[in-house]
Amino acid sequence: MFPLYGFIITLVLEMANNNMKNFKQFLLEENQQIQCDVNGICKIIKSYESAGNEKKILSVYKDSKGFDTIGHGHLITKDSPKIFGEVFAEEEKVTPGFISGVLGGKKSLTPDQAEKLLQRDVKVRLPELKKLIPKFESYTPELQGELTSEYFRGMVTQSPNAVKMLNAGDFAGASKEFLNAKEYREAVAQKSGIATRMKNLSDSMASELDRQKAIKDKKEKDLMYQGYSSGPYAKAN
Repeated sequence: MFPLYGFIITLVLEMANNNMKNFKQFLLEENQQIQCDVNGICKIIKSYESAGNEKKILSVYKDSKGFDTIGHGHLITKDSPKIFGEVFAEEEKVTPGFISGVLGGKKSLTPDQAEKLLQRDVKVRLPELKKLIPKFESYTPELQGELTSEYFRGMVTQSPNAVKMLNAGDFAGASKEFLNAKEYREAVAQKSGIATRMKNLSDSMASELDRQKAIKDKKEKDLMYQGYSSGPYAKAN
């Protein structure tokens, strides 16, 4: 009787674990947009694109290069009507002309709609970045966020040597090479916020190995503590 009881418990737990695994896969694979900030990626992008300008970004504005932009750094291009049609299909259905009004500067987004647009952009662009940098997911959240932010601006692809070094595990070399760019030198001279963003990515690459080591050391310390607290010499509660 007892062996059968134990078997049933084991089977139930295994089914629960499988369900949890499937749920996690569902969140990550089917609804990645609702997990936008899982690595702090959206948070970092918003800190650069819209921090302190939450109202301004709800309607069309000019970015640092003078291009029409809306939301948390969404550059308006010929593809924007199609993108908006996918993201704001319900809004357009309820309020015909919503999309053309927003893109034409006559209407504004709500904060939730701006977030929705960012979630779409991250979901679409992340696979591109992961293809460019295959080890992306092994990096710490800080570096992932900074890389994604600069990839959104198009600066990561403009520094192929830095990408090559990064993929080779040469974080220090990639850090220096990324700042070896005309845009960075011009941004420094103009005291532009772009210089800060580029420097932050450079610094993040340079310090990545230290962060990884700190995380590894903490995990090892936690495992040692767990072993001690549950071992034969553990103190009684």
